[in-house]
Amino acid sequence: MSDPEATAPPRRGRNRLSLALGLSLAVNVLLLGLIGGAFLSHRPGGGLSDAVTMRALGPYGRALSDSDRAEIRKALRAEAPRVREERREVRQGFRDMLTALRGDTFDAERIAMVLDRQGARVQTHAGMVRQLMLDRLSAMSPEERSAFADRLERVLRHGPPGRDRCPVPPQGR
Repeated sequence: MSDPEATAPPRRGRNRLSLALGLSLAVNVLLLGLIGGAFLSHRPGGGLSDAVTMRALGPYGRALSDSDRAEIRKALRAEAPRVREERREVRQGFRDMLTALRGDTFDAERIAMVLDRQGARVQTHAGMVRQLMLDRLSAMSPEERSAFADRLERVLRHGPPGRDRCPVPPQGR
């Protein structure tokens, strides 16, 4: 007859692995929720709000001039159908996650698939915003890029002022 203790796997390692996987899942869901919530924030007209767009650009968005910010908003409006479709897909991803979480059994593979799809959508959107920023920087004159660099340096040194962007210095600087 075999010894039951000799064939039983060690429980301590399994419990730690389960805890680590659970915590990892919780952090991933939290991050996707934060990103998805910001992504789903939009104006009634269907476009992303200026604040959401500029937050996605971080310090770069705060350092943009009003005219540069307006150009990025204009470019985003041109992308509105794509953004709306991505937003629909993100909402569907959250519905899929809720369905998976409420299932009788925990299906880690299914949840990982939902998280992967949501992550890919967030990456796609981030790539679009990155490209818009790169396009805007490419369209600037050397003087405009230098002024942008000065504003960016101030934002990085002092953080954002009371509003969500760095004030534009007077022309002729």
